[in-house]
Amino acid sequence: MTTEQHEEHKQHTFDCFCKRSLKYEAYNAYREIRRRQERQVNFSELLSEDMEQLAVCDSYPSECAAYAVGDEEILIQSDRLADALNALSKECREIILMYFCLEMPDREIAEHLDISRRTVNTHRRRAFQELQALMERGSK
Repeated sequence: MTTEQHEEHKQHTFDCFCKRSLKYEAYNAYREIRRRQERQVNFSELLSEDMEQLAVCDSYPSECAAYAVGDEEILIQSDRLADALNALSKECREIILMYFCLEMPDREIAEHLDISRRTVNTHRRRAFQELQALMERGSK
């Protein structure tokens, strides 16, 4: 075998290697694409229940109404509820928030505000009725 034939043989062997490598890389790429297509689902094909599971709603403290009650800060996301709470007096609002949000009994609220337990109970019932009325007016 002459040097020229040897060089030609090496070139053909290298060309064959390159073509085979490209062929199998293309085969692997197509196989990967097919595998992904089998697993993936278009958003347009999803059921509404599945879309709801994927949905994420962000909430930020700046979008909430914040109320400082004692050492706690209570965030209210509902604008209607926040407006209704703002319509109450400060003392009634604190009693309502302590009772419903902080789950404090009337006795603890009375100790915290330095008023009688009976007064807390009366203010809480009246404030709750007023809050209900304000919320009902706001929904109409």
